[in-house]
Amino acid sequence: MNQSSSGTSHHAIDQIPAWIDTGEVSLHYQLEGEGRPSVVLIHELGGSIASWDAVTVSLSQRHRVLRVDQRGHGLSEKVRTPYTVDRHVEDLRALLAHVDLPSPCWLVSAAAGAAIAVSLAARYPRQVAGIVMCAPALDADSARRSLLEQRADLAVKQGMRAIVETTLARSWPPVLRTDMAAFERYRARLLAADPLGYAFANRALGEMDLADVLAQVQCPSLLLAGSHDLLRPPALVEPQAARIRHAEFRVIPSGHLMAIQNPDEVVEQICAFMERNEPQ
Repeated sequence: MNQSSSGTSHHAIDQIPAWIDTGEVSLHYQLEGEGRPSVVLIHELGGSIASWDAVTVSLSQRHRVLRVDQRGHGLSEKVRTPYTVDRHVEDLRALLAHVDLPSPCWLVSAAAGAAIAVSLAARYPRQVAGIVMCAPALDADSARRSLLEQRADLAVKQGMRAIVETTLARSWPPVLRTDMAAFERYRARLLAADPLGYAFANRALGEMDLADVLAQVQCPSLLLAGSHDLLRPPALVEPQAARIRHAEFRVIPSGHLMAIQNPDEVVEQICAFMERNEPQ
């Protein structure tokens, strides 16, 4: 599945960073590859489009791939007003209209990004062919909400360095740190994240309640859990899959950040799932 991403001149042009100003927020995005159906990649809390680098290399060989830095993340605008999952959904809809991506598209999401994918699919079902969720974060109990609030406060008051080691201890445990270069790159990106934007994202996750939304999802869905994930282990992900119609559940050898930690397996799961659910 690991093929060269050099491509044609059109492919190279698409790799130039691009932005859209919705009138409310400036969003950084990237389009790559050709082919249908199109795929939209939605990154994790604290992540960026770089979280999908290894996955995009393979997917863009056969699909049109869109990835975007969510508001407050990556190279998108660092807003100073709190936001919700619903705001992310409308940001994504504005971007989809801007780039005129063929519908329906597939949504591939990581962790808290799965909440955006599920909400979009439930609200605008004609735009979504199906969803792949990598280590999905679709709910937050009282203990988790408390931890998210504490982490948000610490990031704002002391900066990202105050939370980075504790966060990575659970999302990228030592047993998976065989590629230290990849680990250090991710750690550096997390340290460079905007603390206030990161805090907003934590609080948005803590306030999320998708209990009713999950039952509204009609499209095929695949939920992937990492066998070494200390944040969203298989025992937490499998019950979520049971609440979504037409959902499949798989466990793969990875931690919470599986698009980086095991991109080959993630791509294989994505492609096989899409093939199984092609319209007849």
